[in-house]
Amino acid sequence: MIGGIKRAQAKAGSEAEFEAIFRTHAAAVRAHEPGTLSYDLFRDGAPGRYVVLDRYQDGEALAAHCGSSHGAALFPRMRALLERLEVSYFPGHEPGDTRYTALALTRAPLDTAFRLAADIRLLPRWGTRFCQGLRQEGERWIVSSPQGNVRFRYEADPSAGVVWHCVDPGSGELRMPMRIVRHGPGSLLLFTIQRPPGCSEAAFDEQREWVDQELAQLRDLVEGS
Repeated sequence: MIGGIKRAQAKAGSEAEFEAIFRTHAAAVRAHEPGTLSYDLFRDGAPGRYVVLDRYQDGEALAAHCGSSHGAALFPRMRALLERLEVSYFPGHEPGDTRYTALALTRAPLDTAFRLAADIRLLPRWGTRFCQGLRQEGERWIVSSPQGNVRFRYEADPSAGVVWHCVDPGSGELRMPMRIVRHGPGSLLLFTIQRPPGCSEAAFDEQREWVDQELAQLRDLVEGS
């Protein structure tokens, strides 16, 4: 699960119009986004100040929300009525979960973020916990990881905004999606990892810490390029 908080300050005199557009958008979210669990607007005391609380089933649901056709039509209209907008997302995890989505907002535009995220040669610069060395063998790459050498490849789909991380430690390939989606003038990075068979809860907790750190490093890389 992913939670979000958006803090907004509307321009003076635009409050009623902003609330009306938000109600239209919220109705479209409820009708067309089954993975969006909640999407609610609250007034926050001072005139024109609002808080939006939202929850998403997983990274795929948040990506669908950011890329929706109703959002493309209504997000710009709402933003035009705001003086300020602050956005934060928070990944959630429950014991026994088999998947986890790390996320990072970046100021880098979508094209830049996707180009750099899809360049496997850059993996050692940001995936530092997993990738301690990288060499190419034919069409595959070999990653020196804490668990030993593993076969590794990318499948990049620019039209879907997904870079599949395909890992094969020798017991079969595990595919994990990294989604790069437009978010205002910047982009949102979402990386979903899957708990391998036989992996303990403690080991998966460590993997979650790794991917949180590594995605933050990828954000710094795309913003610095």
